[in-house]
Amino acid sequence: MPSAVAASGSNHALRVQPVIAEAVDLLRASFPATLAVETHLAAADAAMTGDPTELQQVVMNLGTNAAQAMNSRGVLEIALDMTEIVEAQALSHGNLPAGRYIRLAVRDTGSGMDQATLERIFEPFFTTKPAGHGTGLGLSTVHGIVAAHRGAVDVKSQLGQGTTFEIYFPQIEPASAQADEGEGEATEVPVEYGNAETILVVDDDTPLMQLAEEMLAALGYEPVGFNRSPAALNAFSADPGRFDLVLTDEVMPDMTGVELSGKLHEIRSDLPIVLMTGYGRTLRSRQLTAAGISEVIKKPLLSASVAQCLARHLHSS
Repeated sequence: MPSAVAASGSNHALRVQPVIAEAVDLLRASFPATLAVETHLAAADAAMTGDPTELQQVVMNLGTNAAQAMNSRGVLEIALDMTEIVEAQALSHGNLPAGRYIRLAVRDTGSGMDQATLERIFEPFFTTKPAGHGTGLGLSTVHGIVAAHRGAVDVKSQLGQGTTFEIYFPQIEPASAQADEGEGEATEVPVEYGNAETILVVDDDTPLMQLAEEMLAALGYEPVGFNRSPAALNAFSADPGRFDLVLTDEVMPDMTGVELSGKLHEIRSDLPIVLMTGYGRTLRSRQLTAAGISEVIKKPLLSASVAQCLARHLHSS
């Protein structure tokens, strides 16, 4: 059984545009036809030092937040370019020294925010969403990732006029990223697809739960999603043999992922359980083992990483 510990971030030189493009594809797959996604991804050679998984999480969280602000009806615009800051600037949520930066902009046509809300959006657990639509950790996670990458955030919003998030990351020379990518190509692992195994997916953030379902279906699995832990537990209790693996979020209002896992493990001790955690969250190995958790993976879910994780628990001899 793989060690039940959360993987730490892996910072290296990377080209930003392909990372952003993959995250946009994942967002598009999860959005209804009533929500249009427009992209303007310039700066093909833009490079930075960072963790691609965490960079994608920034895009996923901002995109999901924007979709919810628009009630899944409107236009989401995601843009990427490079800019040079000649003099230090004070942004809405951070200071930006002079230098060359990669700028990621996420704009929506939603309801916008008043000044009081704007000042609190990056506080952990602060949310204006109704129950069942997230825990309020999405934007605080974005802020933490950006800060860890020595970046800054500028947010512009007015009631009735939508919101724009601009993320600034320090830029590096493209040659550094190309060298790192060249080293990684030789160790790329092919994707292993499922055999229609049934996966129980639990995440209180409904759009992210639906996104996970889309990804699992594309990988050849049969996902069954729930946005409430008690509902997932009831479905499992009614037919424990139906499910081949559980993929559950950790931070949920009714019952945490660890608590849910413990109850599922009591019913079926042979059940593989994979716990999803956000940026910067760590859990004790003893607690995870007691709950029957087989592995911990970081959000956002990347297709190749999920495929490898599920194959380890479902297809290993």
